[in-house]
Amino acid sequence: MENGRKEVERFKAKHDEMFASVSGLNNRIEELEQHKLHLLERLKKLGDRGDLSYIVKTQKLDQIQVKEMKDRVSKDAYNPESGRKDRDDEYERVQKEKDDEN
Repeated sequence: MENGRKEVERFKAKHDEMFASVSGLNNRIEELEQHKLHLLERLKKLGDRGDLSYIVKTQKLDQIQVKEMKDRVSKDAYNPESGRKDRDDEYERVQKEKDDEN
């Protein structure tokens, strides 16, 4: 019987500890939500902008030096129509050969 009481007390203590932890996390979530609303209000005051200049300005990021990358990959413009006529002609030729074989 004493063993059962000790186990009940241990689980009660664990429950209280978990409840305190969850309560602390809920308070932190509420704090972050309030901070998010505050930041959104500040952004609204700056106005709607399509670029990120307000972040650059407010975080003082305009003096950051960007590292140049050597041998950077460059890709050509994608133009699938350029060879379509040749591929269509080739397809028709192959189809005609198949039909001739049958």
